[in-house]
Amino acid sequence: MSLRNKIFSQISTDESYIYIAGWKEVSLVDVLEHTSFTLWTSFCNFNCPWCSNSILARGLEKQKTHINVVIEALKRTYGFVDFFHVTGGEPTLQLRPLKRLLKYSKENLGLKTSIATNGSNPAVIRKLKEVLDHIALDIKAPLNNVEKYSKVIGLPQNLTKIFIPRIIESVKVSMNIPFVELRTTMVPELIDVEDVVNVADDIEKIVSKSYGRVVFVVQQFIPYENILNEEYRRKPRTSPEKVAYAAKEASKRLSIPVYYRTLEHGTKKA
Repeated sequence: MSLRNKIFSQISTDESYIYIAGWKEVSLVDVLEHTSFTLWTSFCNFNCPWCSNSILARGLEKQKTHINVVIEALKRTYGFVDFFHVTGGEPTLQLRPLKRLLKYSKENLGLKTSIATNGSNPAVIRKLKEVLDHIALDIKAPLNNVEKYSKVIGLPQNLTKIFIPRIIESVKVSMNIPFVELRTTMVPELIDVEDVVNVADDIEKIVSKSYGRVVFVVQQFIPYENILNEEYRRKPRTSPEKVAYAAKEASKRLSIPVYYRTLEHGTKKA
């Protein structure tokens, strides 16, 4: 399969089985101000060199799992979590089992539903929006800078040119979901304060037309041991002062609340 076909294809088409790397029954960090049951799906169509989940994103950690196994685990957390949150990897690569899981947890378990996505599949988000209460959407670089976005997501510029309009469309589609987190991570030598401000400028014209609650979160890069790229595994984490400063500067450009997230201070409002 060519690179182009690989990154635009669905990994799983069987609604009963989903490729996952595991789950955490109670998470405090995946949905802003809420607890969640967090499921990690395998595979991703981006190749970010700094990705903290690169082992599962590249399919090196995967389990083909019947959705009933996930449902039984979800049932055990009844009363302890607010959301069923699916991240990755890139969960929109497995639309059929993902939608079935989200719908079941919402209709049968009374949980709110959430996904984290790189925004590459707006058509999938459009198909899921009726069952989603929350979406965390990564905007990895300024949307008007193909060269930089290409470096951040680890793909050639010709493919990045295809993805950027899709990401913009995903942000627009997400404005119909009750709670939206738009996120940018400050990666050393890739994404700095100026880039975060540029992202804020890019999204302001879209978020001003939102349906529900929308926030922008500036995140700290942390060199986790699961990063496969040794260069980024050895880099220092972004200083919390720089992350806070970038969030403050972004807040001057945005009509929505801005937060910053660091290991040292947790999640704070700018």
